[in-house]
Amino acid sequence: MKRRCVICLAGLVLTAAAVLLAVAPPQGERLPGAAPADRRLVRVWMVSSVGGGESWLRACLKDWEAAHPGVMTYLRKVSAEELTREDAVLPDILLYTPGDITAPEALFTPITGAESIREALVRCGRWRGQQYGLPLCYGGYVLAIDGALEPQHAATPAPTTLLGRPAVTAFPDATATPGYPLAAAQQTDTPLVCPRGAAGFTLSCLLAPQERPALCTPAPAPAEAYRRFLARQASSAVLTTGQVTALEEAAASGKGFAYRILTPSEVITDQVWLGSLFPGAGAEAASLLAHLISPSAQKRLASQGLYTVREDLKLYASDVSGLMERASARSLTAINAYIDPEDVSSAAWQVLSGREGLSAALMPLL
Repeated sequence: MKRRCVICLAGLVLTAAAVLLAVAPPQGERLPGAAPADRRLVRVWMVSSVGGGESWLRACLKDWEAAHPGVMTYLRKVSAEELTREDAVLPDILLYTPGDITAPEALFTPITGAESIREALVRCGRWRGQQYGLPLCYGGYVLAIDGALEPQHAATPAPTTLLGRPAVTAFPDATATPGYPLAAAQQTDTPLVCPRGAAGFTLSCLLAPQERPALCTPAPAPAEAYRRFLARQASSAVLTTGQVTALEEAAASGKGFAYRILTPSEVITDQVWLGSLFPGAGAEAASLLAHLISPSAQKRLASQGLYTVREDLKLYASDVSGLMERASARSLTAINAYIDPEDVSSAAWQVLSGREGLSAALMPLL
């Protein structure tokens, strides 16, 4: 009996060995990804983004991975404080907007490959003569006005309807109607919401001091300004172009309301999304950044209401997005990414209050 058990056990062992030999790769070969050297990973950390930027990024990451078999990307949202922790294991790429990082030389390695990008945006990622940030896309600011303030304008017929949706109307370029008054807003209990940062510069270009309604104080973050306008807790608000796209989607789903958009004649913005490389980042990380500014990736920005950084591309033909793109072509000012955000807010307030001229206030921020 014992001998029979031993024979059966030996048979099982021989069978298992035969199966392993059948599936094992030939000597000298390795299964893909079996060794640490084969598992290539590009780690991407994101401190902040411009409106719609994250959706655009995820689509671009899929495209890039498909073109680079064996390489994967890992995207993680972090706070700026995590970058300076003593035990931090830093990634390959960091994505951020102006104001998140104020000492780029202590974190990043100088970067190249910005030749195809507009100079105003290239300067945004430059610090003390070195290029630390590569601009990937940008947005601007517009003034959104609740249609309830002016019901006679809220039903403006086509062709001025925004993207063909009659409930949402676009106002003509502000250059044709300077100093548009918001007298109705001055009579309401809901003041105009203007986010902190460069949004104040856009408002100062759109409305003369005597025409501005009371401003909501303290100035909120852009996301909070959008939330208040969408909840109709503010009669008007300075919004980002990415947020206007979100408003359009709300209107299309039946959850929105009639509103108008007033666009500036020039674009002054801190809504720039930048990518930087940490020391030790490999060739794959540099390749990924190069892909994000490639024509194929930049064309995807149109679905998010964002704008290309490239000199050789235009994404929009008409409506609010087209008006903003043409305004940007006339004049684009991008706030330097590494200026203290309090300095930007202070300078914008000086212009809004009429204490300093626009050019003088902008000069130290470039």
